Amino acid sequence: MNENFIILEMFQHEVSCCCPGQKHKHVIEFHQSDVWTITNEQKYDDLLGWHFLVTVNREFQFLIQVDDIEKLCNEDRICSILDLELKIIHLNLNVNKALDAYDEESFMLFATELNNVQKIKDNGYFSVGT
Repeated sequence: MNENFIILEMFQHEVSCCCPGQKHKHVIEFHQSDVWTITNEQKYDDLLGWHFLVTVNREFQFLIQVDDIEKLCNEDRICSILDLELKIIHLNLNVNKALDAYDEESFMLFATELNNVQKIKDNGYFSVGT
Protein backbone atom coordinates (compact mmCIF):
# COMPACT_ATOMS: atom_id res chain seq x y z
CA MET A 1 0.00 0.00 0.00
CA ASN A 2 2.50 2.71 1.17
CA GLU A 3 0.01 5.49 0.57
CA ASN A 4 0.58 8.98 1.92
CA PHE A 5 -2.13 10.97 3.68
CA ILE A 6 -1.94 14.52 4.98
CA ILE A 7 -3.65 15.94 8.05
CA LEU A 8 -6.03 18.75 7.10
CA GLU A 9 -6.88 19.91 10.62
CA MET A 10 -5.50 19.23 14.08
CA PHE A 11 -7.09 16.36 16.01
CA GLN A 12 -6.34 13.88 18.75
CA HIS A 13 -6.67 10.13 18.29
CA GLU A 14 -6.76 7.48 20.98
CA VAL A 15 -4.46 4.60 20.12
CA SER A 16 -4.91 1.21 21.74
CA CYS A 17 -2.39 -1.56 21.70
CA CYS A 18 -3.29 -4.80 19.96
CA CYS A 19 -2.41 -7.00 22.92
CA PRO A 20 -5.14 -9.09 24.58
CA GLY A 21 -7.34 -6.95 26.79
CA GLN A 22 -6.18 -3.63 25.28
CA LYS A 23 -4.39 -2.66 28.47
CA HIS A 24 -2.33 0.15 26.92
CA LYS A 25 -4.00 3.27 25.55
CA HIS A 26 -2.69 6.73 24.83
CA VAL A 27 -3.72 9.82 22.90
CA ILE A 28 -1.66 11.18 20.02
CA GLU A 29 -2.13 14.73 18.76
CA PHE A 30 -1.78 15.25 15.04
CA HIS A 31 -1.23 18.69 13.53
CA GLN A 32 -2.20 20.20 10.22
CA SER A 33 0.25 19.14 7.48
CA ASP A 34 1.52 16.04 9.32
CA VAL A 35 2.05 13.27 6.79
CA TRP A 36 0.99 9.67 7.39
CA THR A 37 2.56 6.90 5.38
CA ILE A 38 0.37 3.82 5.63
CA THR A 39 2.70 0.87 5.25
CA ASN A 40 2.08 -2.68 4.06
CA GLU A 41 2.54 -3.99 7.59
CA GLN A 42 -0.77 -5.19 9.00
CA LYS A 43 -2.02 -6.86 12.13
CA TYR A 44 -5.31 -8.62 12.77
CA ASP A 45 -7.00 -8.83 16.15
CA ASP A 46 -10.10 -11.00 16.58
CA LEU A 47 -11.89 -8.32 18.59
CA LEU A 48 -10.62 -5.18 16.88
CA GLY A 49 -10.15 -6.22 13.24
CA TRP A 50 -7.40 -5.11 10.87
CA HIS A 51 -4.80 -2.52 11.80
CA PHE A 52 -2.22 -0.84 9.57
CA LEU A 53 1.15 0.44 10.68
CA VAL A 54 1.40 4.18 10.04
CA THR A 55 4.59 6.23 10.02
CA VAL A 56 4.10 9.90 10.95
CA ASN A 57 6.51 12.43 9.41
CA ARG A 58 9.17 9.71 9.33
CA GLU A 59 9.44 10.22 13.11
CA PHE A 60 7.30 7.59 14.84
CA GLN A 61 4.85 4.78 14.10
CA PHE A 62 1.54 3.58 15.45
CA LEU A 63 -1.17 1.05 14.58
CA ILE A 64 -4.60 2.26 13.48
CA GLN A 65 -7.79 0.42 12.65
CA VAL A 66 -8.93 0.49 9.03
CA ASP A 67 -12.34 1.84 10.13
CA ASP A 68 -10.63 4.79 11.84
CA ILE A 69 -8.80 5.71 8.65
CA GLU A 70 -12.06 5.66 6.70
CA LYS A 71 -13.81 7.73 9.38
CA LEU A 72 -11.05 10.37 9.39
CA CYS A 73 -11.22 10.61 5.59
CA ASN A 74 -15.02 10.97 5.64
CA GLU A 75 -14.75 13.71 8.29
CA ASP A 76 -12.22 15.60 6.08
CA ARG A 77 -9.56 15.44 8.78
CA ILE A 78 -7.14 13.58 6.50
CA CYS A 79 -6.91 13.05 2.76
CA SER A 80 -4.55 11.39 0.38
CA ILE A 81 -1.85 13.59 -1.09
CA LEU A 82 -3.21 12.70 -4.54
CA ASP A 83 -6.65 14.03 -3.54
CA LEU A 84 -5.01 17.19 -2.19
CA GLU A 85 -3.21 17.70 -5.53
CA LEU A 86 -6.52 17.25 -7.38
CA LYS A 87 -8.19 19.79 -5.09
CA ILE A 88 -5.42 22.30 -5.89
CA ILE A 89 -5.93 21.78 -9.63
CA HIS A 90 -9.69 22.24 -9.23
CA LEU A 91 -9.27 25.41 -7.17
CA ASN A 92 -6.82 26.82 -9.75
CA LEU A 93 -9.44 26.21 -12.42
CA ASN A 94 -12.09 28.00 -10.34
CA VAL A 95 -9.75 30.96 -9.71
CA ASN A 96 -9.13 31.26 -13.45
CA LYS A 97 -12.86 31.03 -14.25
CA ALA A 98 -13.62 33.76 -11.72
CA LEU A 99 -10.91 35.95 -13.25
CA ASP A 100 -12.31 35.40 -16.74
CA ALA A 101 -15.80 36.30 -15.51
CA TYR A 102 -14.56 39.38 -13.57
CA ASP A 103 -16.24 37.83 -10.49
CA GLU A 104 -14.29 39.42 -7.64
CA GLU A 105 -16.26 37.70 -4.86
CA SER A 106 -15.72 34.18 -6.28
CA PHE A 107 -12.12 35.00 -7.07
CA MET A 108 -11.40 36.02 -3.48
CA LEU A 109 -13.18 32.96 -2.11
CA PHE A 110 -11.34 30.47 -4.34
CA ALA A 111 -7.99 32.26 -4.08
CA THR A 112 -8.15 32.18 -0.27
CA GLU A 113 -9.06 28.49 -0.23
CA LEU A 114 -6.33 27.72 -2.76
CA ASN A 115 -3.78 29.57 -0.62
CA ASN A 116 -4.83 27.62 2.49
CA VAL A 117 -4.68 24.24 0.74
CA GLN A 118 -1.34 25.08 -0.86
CA LYS A 119 0.10 25.93 2.59
CA ILE A 120 -1.05 22.55 3.96
CA LYS A 121 0.61 20.80 1.04
CA ASP A 122 3.85 22.78 1.25
CA ASN A 123 4.16 22.33 5.02
CA GLY A 124 3.42 18.62 4.66
CA TYR A 125 6.11 18.14 2.05
CA PHE A 126 8.50 20.09 4.25
CA SER A 127 7.73 17.91 7.30
CA VAL A 128 8.79 14.73 5.46
CA GLY A 129 11.60 16.30 3.50
CA THR A 130 10.19 15.83 0.00
